[in-house]
Amino acid sequence: MSLLPERRSEKGNLSIFANIFISFIGGGVLGLPYAFREAGVIEGIVIMAVIGFISIQAMLLIVECKYKLLEQRGQIVKNYKAHKRKFDDEESLMNGGDVIMTKDSSDSKQIQELSYGDLGYFALGRFGRLTVDSVLLISQIGFCCAYLIFICENLSDNIHGITLFECLGILLPPLCLLTLFRHLNSLSISSVFAQCSSLLAFAVVFWFDFQHIHVVTIHPKKMSLSGLPFFLAISIYCYEGAGMILSLEASIVKEKRKIFKKIFIWTMMLVTALYITFGICGYLSFGPATNPIITLNLPKGKALDFALMVKSFLCLAMFFTYPVMLFPAVKVLEGYFIHEPEKKFWKGNILRFIVVLCTGAIVIAIPNFTNLMALIGASCCTMLAFILPGLFHMIIFKGSSTLSLQAFDIFLILLGIIGAVIGNLDAFSRLSMNNTSHSPQHGNITAIRS
Repeated sequence: MSLLPERRSEKGNLSIFANIFISFIGGGVLGLPYAFREAGVIEGIVIMAVIGFISIQAMLLIVECKYKLLEQRGQIVKNYKAHKRKFDDEESLMNGGDVIMTKDSSDSKQIQELSYGDLGYFALGRFGRLTVDSVLLISQIGFCCAYLIFICENLSDNIHGITLFECLGILLPPLCLLTLFRHLNSLSISSVFAQCSSLLAFAVVFWFDFQHIHVVTIHPKKMSLSGLPFFLAISIYCYEGAGMILSLEASIVKEKRKIFKKIFIWTMMLVTALYITFGICGYLSFGPATNPIITLNLPKGKALDFALMVKSFLCLAMFFTYPVMLFPAVKVLEGYFIHEPEKKFWKGNILRFIVVLCTGAIVIAIPNFTNLMALIGASCCTMLAFILPGLFHMIIFKGSSTLSLQAFDIFLILLGIIGAVIGNLDAFSRLSMNNTSHSPQHGNITAIRS
């Protein structure tokens, strides 16, 4: 499911840090100032810090599950060597017939890295793999939809009168062509450009915040319990990289993996601090006028229009990141609907066109950036970040886990369920309010901006 295994193995600590950092800094950070507007400064800081801490621990549980399964696999290999006569021909069953191992599997070079879906298969069988694949599929498509909304919102902010349908008519055809690439290496240059553009744009947004903050006359909202469900869903969304944790760890050379945990924790602490700082600065700069996408608050009309530059960089970044984010979703669908997709080229093309068009249809149905973030965060990200790690860890470590870890597993599952319920209720409530308070009959994006 990840993009990282196709890259070279990372050796340096700086490159490991960069991979982790880039995987968790995305377009979702642009909705944080609005989330702080809804929840308040103190409440937002506390929730983001707590969610960050719990998310880090939950993601490390996924890595522990991987090594527990590899340890069990190693024991199977040892038993095989000691009792070769008990194995038939070239195959034997492991763990009650769930996983097949060959005689050559004793070669360490042939031991495959485990994916999130593999953990689901070991824990819950085919249902577990189907659950992981489904959640990852929905979340990846959701992220692509959020990118489309972001681009459309910013286009409408600079091209007055343009409609949502016109924006999608401009964007979807070239995106269909970009998704035809079968290998991510073909998109590597555009991916690097997208990441550089994003980081530059975030830096400029920070600069604008600090330039504007001295003119703010309002007292910021400190706490608002009514905004808690919304902020909770947004904060969980920001840690959507949970589905990539195994791929991040697998992208490192084996001799460096022992320090992955330490680098990961420090990097994620920095990411969490950046989330909090970015959200607070954006909210304090613009107060109640803070838009769902902070770039819409940037001043325009100067001789050197930095706001336009930032929006342009971010729109390009989102545009070129879209096919990269859609790539794993297409791979999942090909695995379920197309037999030998590498030989059925045109079926794969049709599938890609359909998926891209579906993202456009979803954007028409939910044309609000932060509401879509909240919906994905409450539904998919709670599963990936809390419920599934706790459930898989509890099952895989059954009989060999401490009471404190068992309690933490149960806590993760309950937190995920509660977060999903209250987050989804709040997200659907906001969606219904937007639908009743705005009239989209003309298709103008500015008419449906919250």
